[in-house]
Amino acid sequence: MKAKGHLDKAQKIKGSIELLRGSDENVEAIVEICYGFAHHLIAYGLEEKYGEHKDTHQGVPSLLRQYKQNDIAIHFERLDTLRIGRWYGGKGNGEVQKEALKIVGEIEKWAIE
Repeated sequence: MKAKGHLDKAQKIKGSIELLRGSDENVEAIVEICYGFAHHLIAYGLEEKYGEHKDTHQGVPSLLRQYKQNDIAIHFERLDTLRIGRWYGGKGNGEVQKEALKIVGEIEKWAIE
């Protein structure tokens, strides 16, 4: 997928997040969707800034670190941790939702700046 495709997909996903946010019943779904949203934003940002990205999530933190984007790598890894804890562990609460939304907000700023 080209950079514009990743950005378009990210914007569609953002709309889905907006539909679900606010309810503790949707925490697992929101965190999972935030992870996909972040991946598309990072792919867009990397392609725009460095002419390279990964279409799968594997190796994304390493690629970010290669370009000295350590903060974004840490954010993506944190989202992965939240995702695993919610999806497989069944843990969910409003604080996790807020953290996931804050993280994707930071990633979005980085990608689009």
